[in-house]
Amino acid sequence: MSNIKILCAGNPLLDLSTHVEMAILDKYELKLGNAILAEDKHLPLYGEIKNGKVEYIPGGAAQNTSRVCQWMLKDKQTVCYTGCVGTDENATILKTATESNGVVTKYQVDSSAPTGACAVLINNKERSMVTNLGAANNFKISHFQTEEMKSIVNSAQFFYLVGYFLTVSPDSAVHLGKHAAENDKPFLYGLAAPFLIDFFFDKVSELLPYVDIVFANESEAATLGRKMNWGEDLTVIAEKLAAWDKVNTKRTRTVVFTQGPDATLVFQNGVLTKYNPIKVATEDILDLNAAGDSFCGGFLAAYSNGQEIAKCVEAGHYASWEIIRQNGATIPAGEPKIQF
Repeated sequence: MSNIKILCAGNPLLDLSTHVEMAILDKYELKLGNAILAEDKHLPLYGEIKNGKVEYIPGGAAQNTSRVCQWMLKDKQTVCYTGCVGTDENATILKTATESNGVVTKYQVDSSAPTGACAVLINNKERSMVTNLGAANNFKISHFQTEEMKSIVNSAQFFYLVGYFLTVSPDSAVHLGKHAAENDKPFLYGLAAPFLIDFFFDKVSELLPYVDIVFANESEAATLGRKMNWGEDLTVIAEKLAAWDKVNTKRTRTVVFTQGPDATLVFQNGVLTKYNPIKVATEDILDLNAAGDSFCGGFLAAYSNGQEIAKCVEAGHYASWEIIRQNGATIPAGEPKIQF
């Protein structure tokens, strides 16, 4: 495991990606541009969409990021991804696809539950995601206490998590955060979705002090601002979040807010900088599903290579530009134009 440089942990899912009419979204009380955990009322949805054309794509936010990150790194098997899967065919699909991108997978396996699935409902290039976590919901901190995972954690130099993982194993997230802080290793974290801030804020606020780089889109950032009573001005929120409680004071916190086609805001060392993403024609966009995940993957690839923040953001924009022209988090054929 000596080659592993980056450890990503999350909820491994198989994405069921399909284009739907608004009637389906209305039927299940779903909104475009949102992501939720499935309730009992949503479970029939998974069978219903299979009546149409469905594409099965390895998913889960951190797994998407790990695959994109590894794609943009010349040295393969330097990114390790962990999460919990079942013993079914979907687990095999996930493992095969992820490892084909050069990522090392170290799944915890739970035979009592099926591998998690996410219905990705696309309408006019916007999406609504409904996740049934399945086995992903059963990840336990005991996985990090195995000798193999202890070795991987110790050898990893960078850590990446997203908010969804806090619904599953918040103690595991804090465990990695503490390790990173105590060993002065960068800990990167994506807020992931507004509902996580609204309904799991105690877990989010417990983890944030360990975070060195925070990623969010404009709606997640605004939700955090309201929750913290900071208002909804993204510039103010970025500044206050950068200065918020922090365990590892050797590193200042960098805040990165993406805004779709608008400028990405980066607050670092007391300075706010705006970076424009790559323009893409509307007709060239196939799916915005993994735009944020891929941005983080490109950013992480550059950051792990010691690049300045401007270059990291450029790499993130490039990765998003590539992925949104694919369906789901599909890695493009061939080598990336930016690689580290």
